[in-house]
Amino acid sequence: MDWSSIGSFLNHGVHHVLEGWDHLLFAAALVLALSSFWEVFKVIGVFTVAHSITVTWTALRGAPVLPPSIVEPVIAGSIVVVALENMLRRDAHLTARRLGVAFVFGLVHGMGLGGALLENLKDLPAGAAGWAIAAFCVGVEIGHLCVVAPLSGVLKIGRDLGQERFRQGVLRWGSLVIAAGGVWYLAAALGWLPGPGGE
Repeated sequence: MDWSSIGSFLNHGVHHVLEGWDHLLFAAALVLALSSFWEVFKVIGVFTVAHSITVTWTALRGAPVLPPSIVEPVIAGSIVVVALENMLRRDAHLTARRLGVAFVFGLVHGMGLGGALLENLKDLPAGAAGWAIAAFCVGVEIGHLCVVAPLSGVLKIGRDLGQERFRQGVLRWGSLVIAAGGVWYLAAALGWLPGPGGE
């Protein structure tokens, strides 16, 4: 597999995330509740491992693990669940529960991402599939970092300047906006409203 082909799969991963507001809303919901870059690194790392597992599983299987009619509503629901947890949580620090949530929902997000990759793997020789999957997964992470890194920086500056009042306000109102977006995606995924419906 040549470098241009690897680059095309890398690019596909980046663009799929940056154009996929469902994945971005979920990542933003995770980051809003975190208080340090180390916590961001851990939770996004867990999310990355989880969705890489199911992206790879889907790609090697050559077919979706679960049908989009199940995966897309669950992805949309994951946004709402994490956003609501943000608004209800009392602990300001990263917990094992939040890491578990990131992992479980990361597996589902990976099924959606894997479905997007399948079309592009059809004409590849078997020996090139591994490189293509790896490049796509790296591209997905670059896409996430393009949003997570600046968002984390802005939140860190705001917390340093505004302290607890800023943290609580952003967590509450930011999560409310994200939850509304998740509800819209859920309604679209279920066919109740027009929209992208996730993937």
